[in-house]
Amino acid sequence: MVYARNVNDRELRFQVSGLLWNRSLVMRDLETNSLWSHIVGKAMRGALKGRRLKLLPSVMATWSEWKLRHPETTLLGMSRTSRAYKGALWKQPGRYVYGLHFPSGHSPAVPLKRLQENPVFNFELAGSAGLITSGARGEGASSFDRIVKGQTLVFSIAGKGIMTDDRTFSLWDTRTGKCFEGSMKGEILSVIPGMISFRSAWEVFFPEGKLLE
Repeated sequence: MVYARNVNDRELRFQVSGLLWNRSLVMRDLETNSLWSHIVGKAMRGALKGRRLKLLPSVMATWSEWKLRHPETTLLGMSRTSRAYKGALWKQPGRYVYGLHFPSGHSPAVPLKRLQENPVFNFELAGSAGLITSGARGEGASSFDRIVKGQTLVFSIAGKGIMTDDRTFSLWDTRTGKCFEGSMKGEILSVIPGMISFRSAWEVFFPEGKLLE
């Protein structure tokens, strides 16, 4: 997950606190020494208790795929521990979910294994029409709103990295949600913030979140 570091027009710097809450990482900001939950982006203790960080859209992608789409990008080196996490992610997909945060407050999740079976996953929840796209292994998952110009579109895979809608049969980029061919050309699906998480952690932090199968 990726958060904006600004709270009350103040830029914060974060580090790992060394503590756990519900078996999940706890962050500490250097400016006020407040403790934050990384999975909900909320200060749990300290001067900023109750404040929340803004969740930003992000994707988990392979370096080769990201470099292809963003050739001028830079890379932040990761520690060796990330290798074990990524290995478990692909070998044990049943332990993970892709969780979403709707403006309405709903926080549903989809099993990563389900995304591996269906890389273009349409769903409806509490009046919202959503879409999750991903690679063959569930990597690079992105989530979008399926309503465009008042129309609720249903998408299906149309090739590697390409999907089509059931109304206009336009072609869309699965990663960016942008239409590049057809009558919808130039339209971009609105992003719904989401993240890959351990299923057990998501169920603890969002007990009322529906599991979408």
